[in-house]
Parts: sequence; C-alpha cells; structure tokens
Amino acid sequence: MRFRLQLISAAMTVIAAFAAPAAVADKTSEAYVETQANAVLKVLNNQTLSDADRRERFSTYMHKFAYVPDIARRVLGPRARTLSQAEFDTYYKAFEQYAIAVYETQLDQFRGQEIKVTGSRDDDPRRSKVTSLIKSARSGGDIEVVWDVLKSKDGTTYRVRDVGLNLDGSIFWLAQEQSVQFQSFLDRNQGDVGKLVKQINQMTADLRARPAGSPSTIGKASP
Repeated sequence: MRFRLQLISAAMTVIAAFAAPAAVADKTSEAYVETQANAVLKVLNNQTLSDADRRERFSTYMHKFAYVPDIARRVLGPRARTLSQAEFDTYYKAFEQYAIAVYETQLDQFRGQEIKVTGSRDDDPRRSKVTSLIKSARSGGDIEVVWDVLKSKDGTTYRVRDVGLNLDGSIFWLAQEQSVQFQSFLDRNQGDVGKLVKQINQMTADLRARPAGSPSTIGKASP
C-alpha cells in the first residue's frame, strides 16, 4: 500500500509540474522589448531622414535588437551545417538584407505608434515570450505582437529570436515562416543554396519596390 501511495504521489507531482502555468518573465525582458522596439519605430517615424539613411539606421537597430546570424542559421535548418564558411557567408549576406526588409515592411504598418507591453511568460530560464499591443496606423485597431526573447548565458543582455503577429487568433512567426518557405524551396531544387540566394535577393528587391504604406503581404508570398 505504501508503495502504491508513493507512486500516486509521484504521478501527481509530475502532473502538477506540467499543469503549472509558466512563470512570469522578469521585468527586464519586458523593459528591453518596450524600449528597443519603440526606438526602432522612432527610426521609421523620423521624417528628416532620407530613405537610405532610415534604412541604414533601421538595420543598425535591428542588429542590436535581434541576433540576425542565429536567425539565419535557424531559418536554413540542418542544411546550414553542411555549408562551407564561404557558402554560408554568401547566403547570410542575402538573408541579412531580406530579413531587414521583412521587419521594416512589417513594422512600417505601425508607423507613428508606440508599443505597449501587456505581459510575458517564461518558456525556460533564458527564454521569454513578451506580449505587446501596437495600434495599426492603417486600421486604427490594436494588433498583438509577441517577441521571442533570449537572455544571454551571463544574464546581462537580451536578443529577440523571432517576432510573432496575431492574425485572426493565430500567431504568425516571421522566422518560422521563412524557415518553412526556404526549406520547401530547397526541397524542390535539390538543396541548391545558390538558387535560394538568388530567390532571396529577388524577394528583397520586390519588398524594396513596394510603395510605402502598402498593405502587408505577410503569409502570402513564398519562394
């Protein structure tokens, strides 16, 4: 009987552990997102900058805000490990420009607005999901934006790993969607990363050619 009670107690402990809600993320993660994201939006709102200067400053901020090399490797998936350094550098150069164009395009719909953090939760000791609301400059409605934040091993810095937009109740993660698209393209093209680089460059050019303030095409285009 004692053994059975011990088993039941152990089982209840495991169930409770899985059922317990995720811990609230530390306020530093929330403050980081609110401060850095609003700094990025201020760059987009600065009407005194030329398009080239705005793009350069936006790129600088995004490299501080998000660890782009890590995103590039995760998006490419297992194939990233098979590339030589020279091949990865060529791919990364193309991806870097594309990623900046994607984030600029998506954040541009919030031009003139501020991000307000509404909450957060910890996925593990170093990763947090920070939830925020931004009012769309076009529709006037609030859009939920979720930031996947990673704390450095020494606990002194934070970087965004991905950005999710709540579209009709479903979170659309930008880097995750890019990963699906890129890997699908590689599957159709015998894993030819050179062809993928050409496709990425074309997608970047298409994004740059879009008129400012045009509706988002998120989730509609694929390589």
